[in-house]
Amino acid sequence: MITTVTLNPAVDKTVYVNKLTPHDTNRILRVETDAGGKGINCARMLKRLGAETAAVAFLGGATGDFVEAVLAKEGVPLHRIDILRPTRSCIAIEEEQTEEPPTTLNEKGGPIEHSELVAIFEKTKELARLSTYVVFGGSVPLGVNDEVYNALVQIVSNAKAKSVLDTDGAALAEGIKAEPFMIKPNLEEAERLLNITCRSKADVARAALKLADMGIELVVISLGRQGAVACYQGTIYDAVPPDVQEKSTIGSGDSMIAGMLFALERDMGVEEALRVGCAAGAATAMSSGADIGSREDVDRLISAVRVKRMEPSRE
Repeated sequence: MITTVTLNPAVDKTVYVNKLTPHDTNRILRVETDAGGKGINCARMLKRLGAETAAVAFLGGATGDFVEAVLAKEGVPLHRIDILRPTRSCIAIEEEQTEEPPTTLNEKGGPIEHSELVAIFEKTKELARLSTYVVFGGSVPLGVNDEVYNALVQIVSNAKAKSVLDTDGAALAEGIKAEPFMIKPNLEEAERLLNITCRSKADVARAALKLADMGIELVVISLGRQGAVACYQGTIYDAVPPDVQEKSTIGSGDSMIAGMLFALERDMGVEEALRVGCAAGAATAMSSGADIGSREDVDRLISAVRVKRMEPSRE
């Protein structure tokens, strides 16, 4: 089983306009609303791929009920940790007349009470004993300190499962100290973590090696349309996804993690896992708003993903 843990889920609302004009009235063309949060997205894709999965999440209020309803509709088993505050909402403004990324407005989420945090720790410990992988994804809500992922990764390690961490900033820096099995920063997150600038894929490969030297067995740095560079046990891989018509990249990185873990749990090699992961990310990029890609699209795209080994220097 692959378990996902989401400390800061959301209701994602995507608002479509012709062109966003700041400080003026903007006419909305349409609105799409979906469940969001990295672990939530990952669990949904895992379910669509056919994996046994379970989602753990802080949820509260009517927005939390909405997230629960979406997961129930898709058949994702949910372990809801009730919180006093409503689940946050996040807004993405998509412009129809441009290919630029959306403008996003994200609530912080929380604050989380101590008793609520204890409850999610206990549930994680319980499910980690039943899981091959446990995925921790997303930002940290108010009321929770940046060391939280470090403690959660240690819980998973003690349960003899493998942890996957996908977050940013101080939470990522602290979480890495517990040596999760896998991390998946995007390029900007990796650059911030290492305080470097990457100007080529060779630079990205060296960055992946540096992260691997911190005790991470599998490092995947996602590069959007350029795919990903991965480091596994000292070997570097360059994964290039198929050229697809992107509608929205929301959830693409989470889908990549789902695809990779789906493959790894079935004893496929890292190269094949990267193919499935890139195909899953591309399938979600083809979907609108915050929706997740379909199994049919993933299966169709796998053969178009190109994976090759790189030989970067550590200079």
